[in-house]
Amino acid sequence: MSAERVATPAQLRDFIDVAPRLAHERGETDHWVPLFAADIAQWHKGTGWFAEAVELWLLRDTSGGPVARMICHRSPALAAKLAHSDDDSAPPPPTLFFGALEAADADVLRELIDLIRTRAVDLRCDRVFGPVSPLPNVTGGLLTGGAQHPGFFDTVWNPEFFADEFLRSGFAPWGRAHTWEVRVGDIPAARATAPSPGEWEARGLRRRPVTRLGVGAFAHRLLPTLNAAFAALPYYTQISPAQLKAQMSGLPALMDPDLVVDVVGRDDPDDAPPRCFALVIPDPLAVLRRHEGRMGPATVTDLLLHRRALRDAVLIIQGTAPQHQGQGFLSLVIRELNSALVAGGYRRLRVTFIAEDNPASAKVFAASGGRPLHELAFFETKVGADPANIKELFAHAARSPSAHNAQPWVPRLVRAPAQVGAEAKVGAEANEDPQPAEVVVTVDPTRCLPAGDPEHLDLHLAMGCWVESFSIAAAEVGLDVGLDSVEGRGPDLEIRLRLQASADGALLNGGAWPRFTTADLHHRQVDRGPLARDDEAFSTAFAQINEALSDLRLRLVIVPDALWRTLLGRASIATTSRPRIFAEALDWCRFDKRDPRYFEDGLTAECLRLSPVLALPGSRLNIPALRRLIAAGAAGAVLPVSVVAKILAARRLSAAEVGSRFDRGGDAEMTADRRGDRRLPGPHHVILVAEETAGTRCSTRRELDMGRNLLRTWLLFDRFGLRVDVHSELKDCPETNQSLRQFLARADSTSSSASAGPKQRSPRPVAAFTVGRSRTPVPRSHRKPT
Repeated sequence: MSAERVATPAQLRDFIDVAPRLAHERGETDHWVPLFAADIAQWHKGTGWFAEAVELWLLRDTSGGPVARMICHRSPALAAKLAHSDDDSAPPPPTLFFGALEAADADVLRELIDLIRTRAVDLRCDRVFGPVSPLPNVTGGLLTGGAQHPGFFDTVWNPEFFADEFLRSGFAPWGRAHTWEVRVGDIPAARATAPSPGEWEARGLRRRPVTRLGVGAFAHRLLPTLNAAFAALPYYTQISPAQLKAQMSGLPALMDPDLVVDVVGRDDPDDAPPRCFALVIPDPLAVLRRHEGRMGPATVTDLLLHRRALRDAVLIIQGTAPQHQGQGFLSLVIRELNSALVAGGYRRLRVTFIAEDNPASAKVFAASGGRPLHELAFFETKVGADPANIKELFAHAARSPSAHNAQPWVPRLVRAPAQVGAEAKVGAEANEDPQPAEVVVTVDPTRCLPAGDPEHLDLHLAMGCWVESFSIAAAEVGLDVGLDSVEGRGPDLEIRLRLQASADGALLNGGAWPRFTTADLHHRQVDRGPLARDDEAFSTAFAQINEALSDLRLRLVIVPDALWRTLLGRASIATTSRPRIFAEALDWCRFDKRDPRYFEDGLTAECLRLSPVLALPGSRLNIPALRRLIAAGAAGAVLPVSVVAKILAARRLSAAEVGSRFDRGGDAEMTADRRGDRRLPGPHHVILVAEETAGTRCSTRRELDMGRNLLRTWLLFDRFGLRVDVHSELKDCPETNQSLRQFLARADSTSSSASAGPKQRSPRPVAAFTVGRSRTPVPRSHRKPT
């Protein structure tokens, strides 16, 4: 492939035309979101409101056809804002911004990413950030989830492989966000009722009408409130009058005046800036797709002819002046807006960009019955002499699994003594320093599970997963991670890691394991929904995993379905019957999007696959004041069941029977089909088993190593298209743990390979999980900011 900078009108046409052509070839024309061709032309010519020079680049294949495009440019204002948001008191690093991405496939995109890095080096930039076209407050971000949903006006859409390739290339997500969708028919009546004149009067407010002829005046008085309301956002740069005028230039032909809500004080002059506002327009994307982003006379005519047929609406922007925030003004504005949507016969309201660290905005639309639609993020990396950004590596490692998604790790970079007064070096330069960079990982005691994990095994497994994830991410940028020391246990655990440049830049992943990447880390998910059995994929992955584990005193063992279901039922009853454990689990459930922790940690109703019928009362009842009461009530309710279950289990699962009863027909496991009486093959059930010396306590370092290999196991299953549903309760419950040990002992007694091993070894269940193919889209668990 060859790269060329756009210089001629013909190249500019190719740059504009490649996007709709690729969307058509991939069958994505109903998902794709075009950029305005006029904006692209202005970037090329250096005209328009954006003052900085913009480079337009094309990639061509061997036949000369365009297969990819991108823009790159500088923006000192945006670079300074990003540096400030990162709490960096140093001058902002020279930053290259990129955007307007299109690529035919993953291989082409990798070439394009290499071109982005090359331009950053050529322009002496230390940081790369994007996509932005040309700034985040215009259009920006990549879809990282929800690509099955079509895009809409004023946002972005891209195929799934885009985010995967940026992750694989060492970029880290920055500023995660969601688009939202509110189905107008689902808006609660109270939220769809416009405020009465008395309500406006009681708040000392009035709504100021906005007409098509008055759009210019509206833009003029909107600008001060707009800039003030969004000044605190980490990516927002002040909008100039020229930029706002350009972005609102087509509004009169498209707008529905009822959807523009401009609220001022009752006694404010007519030209006063709004105290609160919402700008919503009918979504014109269907028309823009037909004309491939070209806003000529034909497009304007098409919009005018079909304006009344546009039944979806897009919230472009809404906000409240800082001095008036927290007074409930936005709630009134949203009610006014919802009422207009209902009266206008609209189907849906789409919301362009709500950051995960902005739960207040998400709460507004959740209260109207809305839900997140797409997941978005910007991506960044460092280039030049310092290829590894520790913060990026921390962000990748944060995708590690942990019990209840508690995320107990607290990593920090330690400056080596020889680097006092200068930022710790990593990468190529670190190899020249006598003391390499060091990372210390400790435990946040508030994120431990003293009731459910009193021996700290789950904690140590999670910390091992974090170390492995960090090592994978570091290896991708040419760094070796060495485990220097492990001190303490449980909440007092301290892990010291050494970072230095790889001698050959090889990816290190541990012996027989394949080379995992950050793309693998971000693709892996736990699926608590229905899983489909895949014998061929499972058998191949299972054999490779056990081969890799063979020298580590670890192994995977298949558990027959009948035994699994019996033990799972007993473990679930046991967990519910213990109030402290049940209350602790409830504390990590996130059923209410208004909870500030919802987008940070824990298990959401979506991840737990709870229906809205259960999630709604759960969100109201799962509060600290009621958790102990609920747990005690649940324990009392299941106590009789628990007693009976123990008596029956003692009869059914004696040490002599636990193997023989369930060993028969292990290859013909069946589960009930909920649609009828048919029996369908169920997914596989496995446990990770550690061979330990009988009568001795396992070391913390050994349990960290188990966690590292557990993550590798799940990543390898994921490579084969298989996901896991974790059931730690099987090993945590003493009764079912003992039953699993009995099953393993009997299985080992009939295995010639096992019987040949050392007699003093005792099999220990470390993790229990079901493995299969996801049948439905898997909701992504959230992570706290790194």
